[in-house]
Amino acid sequence: MIKKAGNLKGILNAKGDAWIEVKEDQGLLERYLAPWQGGSPARGGGFDLKTLDVFKELVVGNRVQLDWFWDGHLRVLKVNKIKPFNKSGFLNGTLIQKGDKWIDVESEKSFVPWRFYAKWVGGMPEAGGSYNPTTLAFFDKFNVNEPVRIVWSYDHRPRIERFIEQKKEDVFVPFYEGKTIPIGETNSQTDKTKLKPFDQIPSTNPFDHVVPSIPSSPFDQTPRSVNANPFDSVNQTSSNPFEGGNKDKQKTNSPPSGNPFDSAPKVNRKEANPFENVPLPGNPFDTVPEN
Repeated sequence: MIKKAGNLKGILNAKGDAWIEVKEDQGLLERYLAPWQGGSPARGGGFDLKTLDVFKELVVGNRVQLDWFWDGHLRVLKVNKIKPFNKSGFLNGTLIQKGDKWIDVESEKSFVPWRFYAKWVGGMPEAGGSYNPTTLAFFDKFNVNEPVRIVWSYDHRPRIERFIEQKKEDVFVPFYEGKTIPIGETNSQTDKTKLKPFDQIPSTNPFDHVVPSIPSSPFDQTPRSVNANPFDSVNQTSSNPFEGGNKDKQKTNSPPSGNPFDSAPKVNRKEANPFENVPLPGNPFDTVPEN
């Protein structure tokens, strides 16, 4: 199915009296004719004169916005020039195409391609004017898909003022890589020109420098004697707390210091057994009278 109409944005690549060639942002290059008015040329038909006047005002290399339609040919319904917001600026982007006097650069921020021409110097061509040869020679240093950085200005079309070459200062350096110490300001503690912030941390433990005001263990605060049980230092009372009441009774009832069984009265074993004093009976057969 053929699309009957549409719109696009791109770069005006070339033009004629009745046509324009536009390279759209997706890279497709197409030629669009001015609309036809009337019948055949023999009957007075021809290209739309208003559109032809618009074509005359367009400058090759500028960006354009195009509305088109299809009637057997691609036709221009409406076309407008797109100008940059500022008259000059800086662009960091990628080279996507180059010609003998221009380069197409895609902005790294907007991803929109712009065509930049070398600046014209020297007046009219008849007077020796031409594109800046220094800029043209610089084109050979870049290949497609390489990054470029330019300072530009706008004079009917975008122009290259100068290229910016990447310097060492432009290279990103992580914070942990440190910075170079200027000459004459070397560190007396080290001969290294580059320091890492983590190397400046002392190797010793900072807590080793703290002098404890009290012993490290709370149990060390308890006074103790050599080879003594720390619980021996606790004050002990001789009385049983459950006995309570009269202290004199507690003193009299206190157990003797010796073996409590030694205080029991000694019993004479001979007198203690009542059976030991009973005379033993004789042989009962001895009491039987003899015949």
